[in-house]
Amino acid sequence: MGSVTFIAPPFDVARVIHIESSRCATLLSLAREVPWPAHKTCGQGLCGACAVKVVFRDRKRATARVILGADEKTLLYRAGKLTDAEYRAADIPAHPALWRLACQYVVTDEDIIVFA
Repeated sequence: MGSVTFIAPPFDVARVIHIESSRCATLLSLAREVPWPAHKTCGQGLCGACAVKVVFRDRKRATARVILGADEKTLLYRAGKLTDAEYRAADIPAHPALWRLACQYVVTDEDIIVFA
């Protein structure tokens, strides 16, 4: 079983959701289960308002490389979340923190920390 820890101002305490391995959901849908500022977005990967930093707790996963979808990559680049080099690369490192769109990131059985 994985867990997602949401951390964002003005939270004094992190909000944690435990994920069953059989449940696959987007970060945005999980965020809607707790008080989270990213819930007021288009939900379609068009506006970029749900851009969050994702940190993997698992060392093996944290050192992996991630392939972003073309639309997500373009939107994150236009929002200034990716460098020119990251935008041009086929994949980018997941460490130390990777910008993702909460509406596009599907959480599986993994332990992550999400920063707004």
